[in-house]
Amino acid sequence: RLFDDLVAAGYEPWFDSDVLLPGMDWDLEIKKGLDASHAVIVCVSSELVDKEGYIQKELRMAQEHAQYMAPGTIFLIPLRLDDGPLPYELKHIQWGNYFEPDGFERLVRALNMRAKQKGLEPGDPKKKTLLTPDETIPPAGDLPIGSYLPFQPNPLFEGRVDHLKNLARSLLKEARSGVVVNQAITGMGGLGKTQLAVEFAYRYGRYFRGVHWLNLADPSQLDSEIARCGLQMTLANWPEDQPTQVAMTLKAWKADGPRLLVLDNFEAVEQVNNVLPHLRHSNLRLLITSRRSDWTPASGLHALPLDVFSPEEGLAFLQNALAGRKDGEEDQKTLAKRLGYLPLALELASRYLNGHRRLSIVEYLEQTKQALDHPSMREWRKDLPAPTQHDLDLQHTFALSWEAVKDETAQKIFLTAGYLAPNSAIPMEIFEQSLDITPEKCDEALGILYGLGLLRRNDEDLPVIHPLLAEYAHSLTKGETSILASLAEALSNLASEANQTGLPARFVSLRPHLPVTAEHAENAGLENAGSLWNNFGYHLKMIADYRSARAAYERALKIDEASFGPNHPKVAIRVNNLGMVLQALGDLPGARTACERALKIDEASFGPDHPNVAIDVNNLGDVMKDLGDLPGARAAFERALKIDEASFGLDHPKVAIRVNNLGSVLQDLGDLPGARAAYERALKIFKRFLPPDHPNIKIIQNNLDSLK
Repeated sequence: RLFDDLVAAGYEPWFDSDVLLPGMDWDLEIKKGLDASHAVIVCVSSELVDKEGYIQKELRMAQEHAQYMAPGTIFLIPLRLDDGPLPYELKHIQWGNYFEPDGFERLVRALNMRAKQKGLEPGDPKKKTLLTPDETIPPAGDLPIGSYLPFQPNPLFEGRVDHLKNLARSLLKEARSGVVVNQAITGMGGLGKTQLAVEFAYRYGRYFRGVHWLNLADPSQLDSEIARCGLQMTLANWPEDQPTQVAMTLKAWKADGPRLLVLDNFEAVEQVNNVLPHLRHSNLRLLITSRRSDWTPASGLHALPLDVFSPEEGLAFLQNALAGRKDGEEDQKTLAKRLGYLPLALELASRYLNGHRRLSIVEYLEQTKQALDHPSMREWRKDLPAPTQHDLDLQHTFALSWEAVKDETAQKIFLTAGYLAPNSAIPMEIFEQSLDITPEKCDEALGILYGLGLLRRNDEDLPVIHPLLAEYAHSLTKGETSILASLAEALSNLASEANQTGLPARFVSLRPHLPVTAEHAENAGLENAGSLWNNFGYHLKMIADYRSARAAYERALKIDEASFGPNHPKVAIRVNNLGMVLQALGDLPGARTACERALKIDEASFGPDHPNVAIDVNNLGDVMKDLGDLPGARAAFERALKIDEASFGLDHPKVAIRVNNLGSVLQDLGDLPGARAAYERALKIFKRFLPPDHPNIKIIQNNLDSLK
């Protein structure tokens, strides 16, 4: 620390352990150092007085060098590091006490006198070390005299290494007007914003002239908070009235820096112009903790996003917090993941588990399927306060942000997001179609939610919701299903449109959300749940995940049979799709039974010549072909082709599908000219309607090539 302070004050100290390298002649290099130095600081501690060995030889070498100095020259400066005695041979020289509040300043005054003796530029005792970005994070230490920080260091603090380095870089090296500490899940409570500020203060406070904590949950109390900090500085001639106290404190801060000012819980963005102008000065470094991210560029603040723990940090936190228990690492990993790696949730769970030592993590997880309603998340043992006195009720923490949402569209978007997949990018069109809003209105509402941290914006500029915030959104609906019903209808339509392109990539952005929304819709008894599961199964079959597709189709069938009865056209669709996936799985008898049932339902509902009947007949023909009944398959394909030609015309893409299928059975029957004519007709139709790289074109081209 002394070395760093001297460098920062403008000196170039020679430090033996820093300069001497392996293989160097120790005596020679120390003599060179003495010759090149204008003064020698002898650091004295209780250990040095009784220590034998080379240290005593170094001391004698310095004393011998001092003998050649003119009388009155300041050269040898004893500096006590603690209150131990001085060596006998140094007692005739006035010493300094580095451990006292003004110890370093007095040392620099002595060095400045020596500088004047040599005609050199004096140093500055008020400068402090400015760290380089890649420097090792220092351990927690004492705060400068006169600091005010109402919280103690947290022994359970874990991770956040990059955030601490970024803060050090901004506040110590780059010296911007301030840094807003918010979070990647912007405004979301429970990420440890205040705890990070406390940790930074204790680790880096030594590099400031003072650390001063202002609670700005109520910005109208700014003057009161400044005065309280001034009182802790024990300034001379402290006045009685608050305005003079504030003026004196601000003058002291600005005159002697740098100083770290922590503005904790500053949520009132609209008050920024009433607060920051009082604190703008090159000697004042502002560290602001806030749920808000919508600070305007004009504020001059640099946002540092704070995210949830990484899986490694989450595990390390639990291992530290649950050190007295015998939980397995895999169970701890599962718990961290279940709680979305949210620091506050992990802390609350740890408190509860430590208070119920016979309760295993597995049992706790079984109890917390609805995490926000569990006692551990609802002020359990609030008589045991948190290190930073933060809220011990997770729902209340989230409510602070939710209650600030006044815009109705923003409210609906947040409630809608609660029925979508957490931690997954949400396509904007889901909100726009389910709520029937314009892109501009959607963007405005999302901006509000980003600003309050209820949603976060990912690297692709798409919204994402945290798992526990999704649970919170569910709790707000109180069983009302209108938002979910609109979402289910819109998502089903979007999924159907994506599937109809025949391109699995078009479905990728919807894939994580379909099963989540379908599950919610099914639990709520909504009819659209069947369509959601059906569309999901269709996509899974397209990417050859046949077992998962079968499970999705079976759920869709069960829901629609209960909703519409066993002979409804929607049931026919589900049965038909199930038959196709049974075919892919090799269950050809089961597939034929399903296709025949679907055909029977549609013939009864629409008559023998309806396009839906053509689909059933075509699929039945495909199964018959796999069963080896080629004449039956040919008859089925010809019937399906005739229906679609009559319904859509001779050059429709659906006709191309039927013609291609007919070509395949003609090829198997040995009618190669007939097969070629069918394939060429199908290819010609598809090329009129589809892009060149579409899978259907490639399939038919491969069929043609197989005839060569």
